[in-house]
This record gives sequence, C-alpha cells and structure tokens, in this order.
Amino acid sequence: MRTAALSTFRKLWGRITTDIASGETITVTIANRFNSYKYGGEKRIVLSTTSWLGGKNMFLGGAYLGIGCGCWVASFVFAYFHLHPPRRRGDAVELSWNKE
Repeated sequence: MRTAALSTFRKLWGRITTDIASGETITVTIANRFNSYKYGGEKRIVLSTTSWLGGKNMFLGGAYLGIGCGCWVASFVFAYFHLHPPRRRGDAVELSWNKE
C-alpha cells in the first residue's frame, strides 16, 4: 500500500461485476482493521460508476486522449523535419555570411 499524495484520497477495495437495478439495496459489512480515528482520520464507503475512459468524470480520460493525439501529430511533424532537412549537412553555401 503506497502513501497517498494528498490528505483526502480514495482507495479501490472491490468491484461489483453484476448489474444493479435502480432502488436495489446493497448491504456492506465493515471490519475496522486499521484505526484511523487515532489521528483524526475518517472512513467512508463510496459507490461509483466507471466507463472505459475512467471514472464518472470523463475529463481526465479525454485529456489523456487529446494529449496523446497531439503527441502523435507532433511526432510526425518532427519526423518530417528530420527526414527533409532545409539544406545538405556540411553545405556552407546557404549560410548568411557566404551570400553576396
């Protein structure tokens, strides 16, 4: 178990793989195996939905896809400039002090 970066964090404990109907009651049994109340900590249960992009908020998944596509396009631009240089290597004719 890694230390959390912030004071409030969520830790995935389990996953419900079956569909739950609206209004269905879910019973959870809790065993307190780590005393977090000693230093003022709290424990809560959060039931959340996830999608293929991550959590309920799709901004982070969309940001990952957008930045990934931007890096992909930038790699093609850099590859083009690498394969098609403006002048031959070692050719001093195009330098500004050699022009008349």
